[in-house]
Amino acid sequence: MARESQVSVAIYRKHLRLFRYLNDTWILTELLRPELEKRANSLRASRSRAKKPYRVPKGNSTAVSKRRDEDIGLVFSVQHQRGIFETNIVSMVSRAEAFLQDAISIVACAYPQKLGLLSDRAGIPLELFLESERREDVIRRFVALKCEGLMFGKPSEYLDRVAKVLSIELDPETVKDFIEIKASRDIIIHNNGQINKLYVEKAGDRRRGEAGEELVIDRAYFRHVIVTIKKLSGAVQSKTEAVFK
Repeated sequence: MARESQVSVAIYRKHLRLFRYLNDTWILTELLRPELEKRANSLRASRSRAKKPYRVPKGNSTAVSKRRDEDIGLVFSVQHQRGIFETNIVSMVSRAEAFLQDAISIVACAYPQKLGLLSDRAGIPLELFLESERREDVIRRFVALKCEGLMFGKPSEYLDRVAKVLSIELDPETVKDFIEIKASRDIIIHNNGQINKLYVEKAGDRRRGEAGEELVIDRAYFRHVIVTIKKLSGAVQSKTEAVFK
């Protein structure tokens, strides 16, 4: 198989894996939410005031944490309304970024002349040469190192770098949507769902509220996240297929 075909097939397989994960996540969420709501309503309607024991991890063993039915009902309710979406959005963004890293790695390892788009003036660290016997291993480890570092930067910057390494152009509107999704993910993790000035700055004209407001995370937004990541992944796959025929 020609090098170009190998690149195209490898990215296609990564794309299909991400698509399947996104579809599975949607299906599971759709099936699980009614059950969460049912359990929430049942437990919150309980008249029992007894605190029931629940086993929780503690060191190498477990401990007991006691809760009333209404307390556990609230846990189910939070998951039904928002929690299940938040958890999945965090995971989906990570999967999307992993796909982008994989695509960069596949292309850069196949075409080492593209390493200049990933490296800085410092070049390839000397220890990589000393620790690796084969040229291919040096390239592979260097690309992995740079891909990991890219994801700590601004989404706009690493998406631009992705496009350059893959020799493609990404739709600006899809890029903006993904940047907002990444900003929402950061708010979920770091600010308990409350919009701050950093989110407003990152999301730009795609922002979904102002500082101090609660960020809306619901079924409609969850669907938007899946659709946007599919668009991004699909564009990377189809456009790289056209480049690396």
